[in-house]
Amino acid sequence: MGKFEKALSRYAELIPEYPVFLQAVQQPAPIHLRVNTLKTTVESVAEALASQGLGTVSEAWCPLLLRVDAECGHALGATLLHSLGHIYIQSASSAVAALALGPRAGERILDLCAAPGSKSTLIAQLTGDEGCLVANEPNSRRLKSLTTNLERMGVTSAVVTAYSGQNFPRKPRFDRVLVDAPCSGEGTWRGPEARPKAVDPGFREYLTRQQRALLLRAYETLEPGGALVYSTCTYAPEENEAVVGPFLEETGALVEALGLDIAGEPGLTAWEGRRFPAELARARRLYPHRFDSEGFFVVRLVKP
Repeated sequence: MGKFEKALSRYAELIPEYPVFLQAVQQPAPIHLRVNTLKTTVESVAEALASQGLGTVSEAWCPLLLRVDAECGHALGATLLHSLGHIYIQSASSAVAALALGPRAGERILDLCAAPGSKSTLIAQLTGDEGCLVANEPNSRRLKSLTTNLERMGVTSAVVTAYSGQNFPRKPRFDRVLVDAPCSGEGTWRGPEARPKAVDPGFREYLTRQQRALLLRAYETLEPGGALVYSTCTYAPEENEAVVGPFLEETGALVEALGLDIAGEPGLTAWEGRRFPAELARARRLYPHRFDSEGFFVVRLVKP
């Protein structure tokens, strides 16, 4: 039994075409970069990369994302384009969560678990850097990467805070909130360099307690009619539907479609004898053999 099969075998009945999925996770994820239109254009970046021998393909569902159309012969993070903040190396799955939030200019937006800034900088870009973005990160070691990326990408609308997410102040109110929650990270296991291993049940329980607390506090800061996106980079139903399902029943929050034309599977409405609200089928599970990037779970919620 291979390392991926051993670590992910619990999902054999859950993931469609599981043998094909296993083949996909053994391959490295494709390299995607996001063009920062606060500073440049997609065409300019594509031309600059082509001059360096790197062809790119724009993703139809998000033209800001370019897939490097070859094995990258050098580190994109060491290029002038990166240093100047013209590009951000970001997985396609990571971009989905920020896009599903649907941020607009002039809004008050909270990114509750913001470091290293991939989603915060995309949110700012989508708003044209107009409004107020609160990028919150409690981990002091990760704050540096967050602030560095916000500055590198030319974001001026962001305020950086360092609250524990579940203790973020209740008084501020936001039009949109993103909770890209800490998780077991199973969706990031791709390629020969990955080191997958079974997740300890005690650690999983610790994560789910934290995820529930983060989701509840995020919802408490949300204006009526506002939108909240909850996402993880794991396949575990315990950290996804089993967190969101009870939350829906407790709060009356509504589930909306993501509004993105992507190859995602519906969220689960049942798992190992547990039933979840039927509207969770509007959530999306991203599997590498269907959506060639990292594994992700994304759900968009609205406060009535």
